[in-house]
Amino acid sequence: MLRRLVLLASSLVASATATAQTSEPIVLARDPALSPDGKVLVFAWAGDLWSVPSTGGAVTQLTRDPAEDSRPAFSPDGKWIAFNSTRAGSAQVFVMPAQGGAAEQRTFHSEGSTLDDWFPDGSAFLVRGSRDHAHRPAGRFLKAPSQQRGAEAVLFDDYGTDGSLAHDGTRLLFTREDTSWFRKGYRGSQASQVWRYDLDTAQFTEVLHDDLGFRTPLWKPDGSGFYYVGQQDGTFDLWECDRDGNERKQLTKFDDDAVMMPCVSRDGSTLVFRHLFDFWRFEPGSGKPAEKLALVNTGERVGSPWLRRTLDSATDVAFTEDGLELAFVAAGDVYVMDTELKEPKRVTATPELESDLVFTKDARALLFVSEQGGQCDVWRAERENADAYWWQNDRFVTKRVTEDAVLESDLSLSPDGALVAFVRGRGDLMVMDDQGRDVRRIVPSASMEGFDWSPDSKWIVYAS
Repeated sequence: MLRRLVLLASSLVASATATAQTSEPIVLARDPALSPDGKVLVFAWAGDLWSVPSTGGAVTQLTRDPAEDSRPAFSPDGKWIAFNSTRAGSAQVFVMPAQGGAAEQRTFHSEGSTLDDWFPDGSAFLVRGSRDHAHRPAGRFLKAPSQQRGAEAVLFDDYGTDGSLAHDGTRLLFTREDTSWFRKGYRGSQASQVWRYDLDTAQFTEVLHDDLGFRTPLWKPDGSGFYYVGQQDGTFDLWECDRDGNERKQLTKFDDDAVMMPCVSRDGSTLVFRHLFDFWRFEPGSGKPAEKLALVNTGERVGSPWLRRTLDSATDVAFTEDGLELAFVAAGDVYVMDTELKEPKRVTATPELESDLVFTKDARALLFVSEQGGQCDVWRAERENADAYWWQNDRFVTKRVTEDAVLESDLSLSPDGALVAFVRGRGDLMVMDDQGRDVRRIVPSASMEGFDWSPDSKWIVYAS
């Protein structure tokens, strides 16, 4: 199957008022990081890093680079900020003074390095890098030197995300399972778990595990427990618990959306997290509720007064049988167009991702996988005007074909058009008709490497 298609798609243009100076409220900032004393907040916004007092106010720009800067983290002594940047091509770790200034590259992993934390003595970073085949969880925790270029050391040969080191450097908290998306209301086997790894004894302990999930563990300064995000009360909120996960206490209570990207100062005085569009500040033990921070850019307006969005690449392409029309995914949404490359028409407009496109044999429907509603299911799209070409339609009707908490992927239409094969979960090979009826498991498997139909549609060859 062709997996990549490069083409020029539509540009979306919106006007704005240009001024030399501005009072621009900051929304949708991400990756907050606190200085060791909790007084300074550094974060990523508009591709650069910015700082502000942790109580809010006017921000100061720390980096100015066309590349994407993200994931800042203060060194334990507060003198340096490490961060991820794509200025070297792939995402690597750079270091600069805490007040901003020249940045120096510190990691050189061929697949990029994702910064999670500093080791307590400041001599190394905790990063994640790819160290396995693409069909398995590839991320590995690595210890990378912070002072100069040097060899990385693998902490353990298994996967994990969201690493947090205890302040004595002997224990690592991290998560397993789940995805990078906060799937509100999800309940099932893919819910994220919190694990602890002892670096001295190489022992693993599962600390938190239920079917609702736990995310983003952060050690308390004294190592007696940790903070985390969990949806045990219906929404992803901020919680705390003891080191073994036995005694738990809810710290925030939001009904509308998730607590995301929490960070804690090294002295434990301050926590900052994002909720909806804004950062919020919380002082543990103060008895005060979390407060929303007002951040404002009073310098030059960021970026051009014209916002131009150009979609210049696409994935998951599918063609109708006559070869006159195609569907593709760009920026996570499904588009259709004719093969003369006229203006594409958007079929889906969701915040979640779509993938795995396949037209039915008569081209009356388009099947695809979507993460709408917090779970990956097969969906079906049809034209509102079935007598016109796909690219001549402006409206499309979509409906869910499968509905379960298990991941569906790798859709493939049989040559005769009668059946759709797909992989469910970790590897079960399933078939159904294009309406989602008569769903059958034909091969139970824990790891499906690939499959294909015979020309007469009577057989499927597969690797497992």
